[in-house]
Amino acid sequence: MLYPLFAMVFLTFCVMLTTFITRVQLVRAGKIKLDYFQLFQGEKANERVIVTTRHYANIFEVPVLFYTASVLAIALQIDCNVLPIVAWCFGGFRVVHTFIHLTYNKVQHRVMAFMASNICVFAMWGIIAYQTL
Repeated sequence: MLYPLFAMVFLTFCVMLTTFITRVQLVRAGKIKLDYFQLFQGEKANERVIVTTRHYANIFEVPVLFYTASVLAIALQIDCNVLPIVAWCFGGFRVVHTFIHLTYNKVQHRVMAFMASNICVFAMWGIIAYQTL
């Protein structure tokens, strides 16, 4: 169960780095003023800033349920062969979701990856509940 956790943490740092690099590049190119980032107001934001910032925020929403389920499964020493597979699937769908969102950003594709990852985390919680009852 640790490796899917490490993978999600790595993905989170990759998204954070992408967000930072995007902001720095756009400020240097003069496409957005540094002051914009004080309150994220004052001028029309560059689309790339909006997408990367939104995705960075998104990676701290549903994945929190994944982290909690994973740590709980480890702490309770749940021995289930399916749980790590579902955890890896969650991470895989989140990678796909990230790729779609930060590249061509087609909503129909992105929502399928997003919902598949949500189903995985829901399944993780179901497995944990079943194993502990």
